[in-house]
Amino acid sequence: MIKNYYRAVEQSKGKTGLLQNSCIINKFKLFLLATLLILSFSAVTQANEFSPEERQILLIHARGCLASNLAGIPAPPPPPGIPVVQRACFVTFFIGRQVIACFGSFIPRRSTLADEICENIRLALKNDPRAVRMTPKLTDSVEIQITFPYTPKRIEDWRQINPKHEGLLVETADGRGVAIVPGEARTANYAWQSALGRLGISSQTAGTHLYRFSAIVVRTAVKERL
Repeated sequence: MIKNYYRAVEQSKGKTGLLQNSCIINKFKLFLLATLLILSFSAVTQANEFSPEERQILLIHARGCLASNLAGIPAPPPPPGIPVVQRACFVTFFIGRQVIACFGSFIPRRSTLADEICENIRLALKNDPRAVRMTPKLTDSVEIQITFPYTPKRIEDWRQINPKHEGLLVETADGRGVAIVPGEARTANYAWQSALGRLGISSQTAGTHLYRFSAIVVRTAVKERL
């Protein structure tokens, strides 16, 4: 089923491209976010229950959504076997170690995970300024990571995160937020500086809050990377 779906995606590509670095998040109130996220866990399949085949299907679906968005054509139908759940996620695209686009949320905006993935890709291409580097030639080679975050926990200092296994969320007083997903940054300092840069500030100011979050990560295999 996977191979047949992938052939259908290939036929629908035509024009395609890539994405970029730290993830953009819409304004939110963290206490509401955490409440909604906890409630959503009771209604969906936990991401760590995804089988190896389901993880492969999710990545294939993400690549198909990327191709269709860049080609300006309708998104492909969800492939057979994709988990039928509602779940928030971030979708990140890498070239080597460099992130070229990312977008996501801590609460789901769509009723199914398949639609959530496609919507995050659409918004990454639209809102992440780094996505200008995305070209049709990169579609097949770009590395994809789908991150399923758990509830963020407040911290006082960015040095408290382990960037290999935890993400960093920085929220400003005016409600803007940036998340650096697990595995995106090599060091906690890099995660911190990346978040500040994306927010357009040089240091932690009054009203800026920091959070760390754990997550389930679904990522393309090493052999598929550039």
